Amino acid sequence: MSIFKNGGTYDPDRGSSIAAAVLLGLSANISFIIQPGLVGGFVDALHFTEGQAGELAAYEMFGIAASTVVLAFLSLKANWRISLALCAILAAVGDFLSAKMTGFHELGIARFIAGCGHGGLISLSFAAIGLTKRTDRNLGIYLTALLSYGALGLLLMPYLLDAIGLSGIFIAFSVASLMALFSLPYMPYAPKEEAAAEVEATRINFRLLIPTLLGFLAYNISQGIVWAYLFLIGTGAGLGDQTVANSLFISQIFGVIGAFLAVIISAKVVGRFAPITAGVLGGAAFIALLMPGPSYVTYLIAVCGFNLAWNKVLPFILAAIADFDVRGRVMTFALAIQMGGLAIGPYIASQIVGEGDYFSVELSSVIFFVIGYVLLIFPIMSHSRILKAAEQG
Repeated sequence: MSIFKNGGTYDPDRGSSIAAAVLLGLSANISFIIQPGLVGGFVDALHFTEGQAGELAAYEMFGIAASTVVLAFLSLKANWRISLALCAILAAVGDFLSAKMTGFHELGIARFIAGCGHGGLISLSFAAIGLTKRTDRNLGIYLTALLSYGALGLLLMPYLLDAIGLSGIFIAFSVASLMALFSLPYMPYAPKEEAAAEVEATRINFRLLIPTLLGFLAYNISQGIVWAYLFLIGTGAGLGDQTVANSLFISQIFGVIGAFLAVIISAKVVGRFAPITAGVLGGAAFIALLMPGPSYVTYLIAVCGFNLAWNKVLPFILAAIADFDVRGRVMTFALAIQMGGLAIGPYIASQIVGEGDYFSVELSSVIFFVIGYVLLIFPIMSHSRILKAAEQG
């Protein structure tokens, strides 16, 4: 079909291209962005234990990580549009199977299959954004749209669980996965050609890139550890399901604010040290607020601050990683590492969580936040200085 053939010039900075990447991102992240509500549903609706619920989240995230790793290696040669179509169908199949499964192991397999499809879509959507000139701003737009959906999804989760159950939610996910096909005509066929990129920018500084990626892995492990359990942390503190859902809804609004701040605050103006420091260490501080056993006010402040910090800092980190290589190659590997961290995190949490006790989950998240910050900040700032010196010289 002609839609899969590389013809004409693709402009990643065209409005329709950016809009297509955002639409693809919504389909790709349809389940992950409301993961706390799903984990709560696994416990309340299907009566799995807290550990099993975390493992189910981890199975999906391992599927996401696996497909992002595969695409990271294939992205330079594979046709991105064909990959998009195959991943959309795979995600839809996995979500549909999830609606039919009630056993733990069967549902775990179905979530892994769905994760494989969604992971491919996530990788392609972020890679498309990574090809644009204003990566920070466009990632902020991407996250603003995604979090707006997430806010509504988390708010309505208790109602949807009562009205249509988890099976109905998974059917809706299946339909949403197929929506990714609408973005096909506006997506790139492949990364930029070598001739289109500056020669200097293609010489990747691995001495600085490797610790940066390790820091990004640690940072995402910290996120994954706590994100999957935020709903249960709230209910475990004695808050009602709808109260927790309302709090997470409000937190997503703060996430939108964080993403919007990334749109309007340019790294060229404020640099990257302050945003990354505030975002990563701030996230650790807000999770630490949950550790004594939160009241409603403390829980609300913690989840809102966590989401604000997460979504404000992520565009700055990803844009800094994208600066290592303008062809978009590094971005695909960064996404694989991100999803790997978000898979490892829930699995770690599922192994250490107590029955109604989430202190170890919160503490491990804070520790990985700090490790991630130390590994990220020094190489990112060193690379920024190198790029600035190259521009001036």
